[in-house]
Amino acid sequence: MLVDFMDIAGHEETAARLQEMLVLQNSILDALPIAVMGMQERRIVLANHAVEDVFGWKPEELIGRGTRVLYRSEEDHAKIAKHVYGALRRQRTHRMEFPCRRKGGKNIVCLVSVARVGEDLQDRRIIATYSDITEHKRTEQALEESERTLRALLRTYRKPGETD
Repeated sequence: MLVDFMDIAGHEETAARLQEMLVLQNSILDALPIAVMGMQERRIVLANHAVEDVFGWKPEELIGRGTRVLYRSEEDHAKIAKHVYGALRRQRTHRMEFPCRRKGGKNIVCLVSVARVGEDLQDRRIIATYSDITEHKRTEQALEESERTLRALLRTYRKPGETD
């Protein structure tokens, strides 16, 4: 009888610790300003609250859905899978910029960072983070255009015989 009571007490302590770790994990995920999703076989099994800021979806709307909803087209969906899973077969993590789509259909550009869960890609389980870098990319593009325009103006206003 004493052994059973101690065994039960040990299970209760383990369950309490596990619950505490889950609460901590959820708090960490909710504190992050980037979308975090857990995926298995290209289905979303975990999503933090920042998915709403990045993609316009509430976490509960995404959980259980296929990852296709995150991308502009079937072609993009296939392309990112090939690229990501190919990279994760060779290395534990991978990072890239990729076009995505918000819930309402607006196209965005995301910095996507992925890591495989475990040492291999069993069940294709990964954790992925998404940061919307659309405005950053627009600013970068505008700066490049401005530099091209400035170079063209400088070439136009050079005195004859001057060189770079």
